[in-house]
Amino acid sequence: MKKKNIFFWFFLFILLTTFYFDFNKTRLAETFKIKKIEIQGVENADINLLNLRLEKFKYNNFFLINRRQIASSIIDIDFINKVLIKKIYPDKVQIKIKEHKIIGIITNNNNKYILSEEGIIIKKYDKKFENLPVIYGKEVQIFFPQFYEILKETNFDLNKIEFLKYFDTNRWDIFLKSGRLIKLPGNEYETKQSISKFMSISKDEKFDKFKIFDFRVKNQLIIK
Repeated sequence: MKKKNIFFWFFLFILLTTFYFDFNKTRLAETFKIKKIEIQGVENADINLLNLRLEKFKYNNFFLINRRQIASSIIDIDFINKVLIKKIYPDKVQIKIKEHKIIGIITNNNNKYILSEEGIIIKKYDKKFENLPVIYGKEVQIFFPQFYEILKETNFDLNKIEFLKYFDTNRWDIFLKSGRLIKLPGNEYETKQSISKFMSISKDEKFDKFKIFDFRVKNQLIIK
């Protein structure tokens, strides 16, 4: 039995290495062509531009389709962060798009841009983002992602923020929609402690009349 198996595999090897087989010229290749490209996960990216760039991959051979080439043709489109491609037999390609999470608006020379949590600037601003906080300061796309992580760690409600301002001393001010101003220190640990303390005392009615909470001096809180 073992000898028969060995003979079979040896014969198959000789057959495959001796004859040239052009898969693209067979009827089988004509049968298995990509007929449908399905796109999922798009909220902000330009769907028309996506379809336009993917059109050239239609009717390519299902088995020989180049996934990397498909991904590289669309990864530079605004809002797209990651691309996952799946082939579904016999004639369908499914493309799952993961978009950048938009967390704020930045301004430059009276122009508005949007900022992702990774610090990616996207110039395609839309009014649907107008409820996001506006972020001021030099090179905020570099410094804000780290501060954004602090806000998430402390469970700070981002919907309450009107705008944020970054200072060259590596510290932030938070302006709330309620009219309150939080002045934070430059040290990361102290910043976390200050935010947590503000969240705690802001629930106390006796602090309702105060609008400025200044945590810049270590171990002190100045309220006005």
